[in-house]
Amino acid sequence: MTPPAPPPLPHPFQRLPQRLDRAEILDEQVGVSPDQLARSLAAMTTVNHWLGGTGPLLGHLRRLVRSHGLRTLSLLDVGVGNAQVPRTLQERLAREGVELSWVGVDRSRPVLRIAQQESGRATDLVQADGLTLPFPTESFDVVTSSLTLHHLSGAQAEALLAEAARVARRAVVMSDLERHPANYLGARILGLTLWRQDPITRYDGPVSVLRSFSRDELLARARTAPFRQVSVHRHLPFRLVLVGRTD
Repeated sequence: MTPPAPPPLPHPFQRLPQRLDRAEILDEQVGVSPDQLARSLAAMTTVNHWLGGTGPLLGHLRRLVRSHGLRTLSLLDVGVGNAQVPRTLQERLAREGVELSWVGVDRSRPVLRIAQQESGRATDLVQADGLTLPFPTESFDVVTSSLTLHHLSGAQAEALLAEAARVARRAVVMSDLERHPANYLGARILGLTLWRQDPITRYDGPVSVLRSFSRDELLARARTAPFRQVSVHRHLPFRLVLVGRTD
């Protein structure tokens, strides 16, 4: 069984539409095999590593750790995927003398099976919807996510941010793409080169850009959440990092 053929993508040299309301193949996972799913999640790991995903998250966590003089940090990652992001954060902070413990949440059971296989852990992986997190208030120091917000409608993004603010003792730090014509063109070029043998990522990558928020849109959504202070930072190339302080 193969995924159904998706609708055509907008031409990269046309004016981009407003935020696109279109599901990605991995949102539904219809006809997606475990190998295809693992390959697509691995592609996102590559994007996070080389195109400004994990690095900016780490930088904002470092600032939080230093401002509070922390040596331990508990973290909840929403939309954990293959768990590469929290594992990388854990490894990098350990080199700096900070012990990071983390729990990963994803609503997809097949995704969590891949996370379990790649991380070698199961007890700290929870199947749950980020809009209704199954944790008490202030359960974690920090709530993070990477490439999760663009999968949500505006109202759903607001609900996720409110839930994350409820669960976080200190801060919410979330990274995602910025909707921009050059970012979309780059995703289409990756589809013709790096992702040419991966039809799911070849389609989902550009759609992810079209579904993403602009900086002003994301900041407007974040201001509905009960943060003490909130900001959205631009990082090259075309990454947004939302930082909402709750302490």
